[in-house]
Amino acid sequence: MLISPSPMDQPSSARSSSSGSSQRIVLPNVRKLFIPDPGCVIVDADLTGADALVVAAESNDDDLIQKILSGYDLHTENANELFGPEFSNLPPKHHRRHAIRQQLKSGVHGTNYGAAARTLAVTFGWRVAVAERFQTNWFRKHPGVKDWHFRVQADLRLHRRVSNKFGYRIIYFDRLDSLFTQALAWIPQSTVAEVCFRGALHIENSFPFIQMLLQVHDSLVFQIPSHRFEPGTIEAIRKTLSSISVPYPNPLFIPWKLSASTVSWGDCEEIKS
Repeated sequence: MLISPSPMDQPSSARSSSSGSSQRIVLPNVRKLFIPDPGCVIVDADLTGADALVVAAESNDDDLIQKILSGYDLHTENANELFGPEFSNLPPKHHRRHAIRQQLKSGVHGTNYGAAARTLAVTFGWRVAVAERFQTNWFRKHPGVKDWHFRVQADLRLHRRVSNKFGYRIIYFDRLDSLFTQALAWIPQSTVAEVCFRGALHIENSFPFIQMLLQVHDSLVFQIPSHRFEPGTIEAIRKTLSSISVPYPNPLFIPWKLSASTVSWGDCEEIKS
């Protein structure tokens, strides 16, 4: 893999622009600096919905797992319940509708990882009562998440450690009152990183002509000789990665999305199955 030695020209849409006293800066796509070797295709293999699926599995919430795997739009459902017509009456492509949905998506993530209602309210500009109502509704629909929180608190209090389903554990020595959110986040994040690492090993062992380049938390980047980049190879890679499971009583298989480009990592586009 080569790293382009010359600075990338910023597209006009990414340049700084000012209007009055405000200024908006859009950063360039730095992934475009990473380009495949001559005669190779660069591929990005990305886990889909990984952290949310691990949280659902830790919560023993099979219904939530199935909704995430099926692509069900939890965040639009939550926005409809929380804001009613203020959200549902907005046109499908309205920027405010998108912004509210993104808030709800971040709100689920934050709630799963132990954020308080006041933290959500400050972050999103909500009233505290709105944030409390959102969290109450989320825990009502998915009580296993709150049960998981209680188990993590008990593990910290009794053993000062938490573990993931691969058998790895982390021991904490700081004050317990500052560890809860760290411990909650470590479980899904370490699980996802391990799935990714095992994916890299499976790829290297099964395809000696593939060069693994890097792992970025929930994705792998590698390059394939162009003459080997064909549907049969892609299907074999999908099958190899899809065989990796998280060893819950009901094994969890996290889906992967493959993207590729002959130009750069930043130009990768999804490979349709």
